[in-house]
Amino acid sequence: MISFVAQAAGIEEHPPLLLVGFAESADGGGQAFHFQCDLRRNEFDEGSNWPEGESYCVSNEGGFTRFGCVREIEAHGNVIRVSFTEGAVRDLRLRDSEYEFRVTAEDVDMAELLNELRRILTCGRPEYHPRFIGM
Repeated sequence: MISFVAQAAGIEEHPPLLLVGFAESADGGGQAFHFQCDLRRNEFDEGSNWPEGESYCVSNEGGFTRFGCVREIEAHGNVIRVSFTEGAVRDLRLRDSEYEFRVTAEDVDMAELLNELRRILTCGRPEYHPRFIGM
């Protein structure tokens, strides 16, 4: 598991887009992850033929992106553990499939941050929704 201290964390909403981001440095630099979705994708119809890209996505500081790629997410206090799929490890060029963010950013409402992260990760195709622990 790779752990890092997220000195920057926040929510950006520009309807219909929603983003939750974590970065090592207070200026947004260093290792970073951005979870984002298009909220118009919450109206999934069973049996529809939505492509994979009609789900949430995760990008990182390298500019790499993968859709529907979180297997499991767990939150305890200010620590968030994310387990990524093998496809995410490959496409995001990750060093491990599990990452832990210890959020130390000031003025962050963890309850709101986790609520918005859950909204993102349940956007789009249900088969890409992760397992939630402690959220």
